Amino acid sequence: MGAPRDLADYRDEFPVLARKAYLISASLGPIGVRARARLEAYLDAWASRGAPDHVWMEHVFPAMGALKRSFSALAGCDPDEVAITTNVSIAVSTVASALDLSERPVIVLSELDFPTAGHVWLAQRRRGAEIRVVRSPDGLTIPLEEYDRAIDERTALVMVNRVLYRSGALQDTQTIARMARERGALSFVDDYHGLGVVPLDLHALGCDLYTAGVLKWMCGGPGLAFLYARRDLLPRLEPALTGWFATREPFSFDLEHLDYHPTARRLEHGTPPAPVVFLAQGGMDVISEVTPERIRARQGELTDHVIARADALGLPVRTPREREARAGLVNVQVGPGAAEIGRALLERDVCTDVRGDGLRISPHFFNTEPDVDRCFDELARLL
Repeated sequence: MGAPRDLADYRDEFPVLARKAYLISASLGPIGVRARARLEAYLDAWASRGAPDHVWMEHVFPAMGALKRSFSALAGCDPDEVAITTNVSIAVSTVASALDLSERPVIVLSELDFPTAGHVWLAQRRRGAEIRVVRSPDGLTIPLEEYDRAIDERTALVMVNRVLYRSGALQDTQTIARMARERGALSFVDDYHGLGVVPLDLHALGCDLYTAGVLKWMCGGPGLAFLYARRDLLPRLEPALTGWFATREPFSFDLEHLDYHPTARRLEHGTPPAPVVFLAQGGMDVISEVTPERIRARQGELTDHVIARADALGLPVRTPREREARAGLVNVQVGPGAAEIGRALLERDVCTDVRGDGLRISPHFFNTEPDVDRCFDELARLL
């Protein structure tokens, strides 16, 4: 193998970078030329071959298998432990529908988790779920001792975000998963803000369940998420939220029997979102080639620069300052006019997103210090 490709060379992969300071990958990663090429190849096959047997059997289903293998290589698990679904809400709902909450009804989550987890689990209260919300003392992090206090013999599942979406803080999910396991509870990691930019080994992490999508750092667009379940847990998961692609033989067209697939396929649903599979693979190709290890190192440099520029303007930073304690985004507090400032930046071709009274600035590996400088130069004019 030759030397790794210089990260600056990847800027040509993402045409939007020629016009914009694109610092919003924690919300929507840019589409790259490889993702577009894979999608166009699928559209060409659909247009030219037409028949379902050709399109699905020769293109879509092999592409889904390849995508699972790519994810597994990136995430440290096996392809048969991975299901493909459409978003994290559906992934969590599928797992929720498979749980018996009669004896252990408590679901633990934190007030800093992405809201969809709360919404899904709150909807399970009609099935007897009791929601226990772990609180943050600083609005940035959740101390491990708070989870330690919350998890007990009545806990069915602990939901944990590996990266907190507002602050970018990294959580010690391995320790939290161990706490849950020691008390007989399941652990479920939502890693939408960590996949692709924080190295991952699911088998070493020790969680029972994991989900993440390709919309953000993976540059794969909306409409596809992965759902991992460790192999020895799979036989216990018989979701009520299901569909024909979760069955052992979907093309048997058997209406009267529900025979779940023996692998994580049992956590899938109806006809899969075929176009997004190809977009996702295009993004996965780039991230896998660069590697999360290189991305994390580069993001450390860029987020240091974001923090330094925020300090120079006297703007509070609502993200841990230590590199090892944060992932790829920095929340810079700009006050109650944050939404108007965010829109004004977009009009100036500077892309960030707004959370509360702060701007989330999320440089990816292809960004540069001049991108960050452009953002703060424009921000200084608006304050």
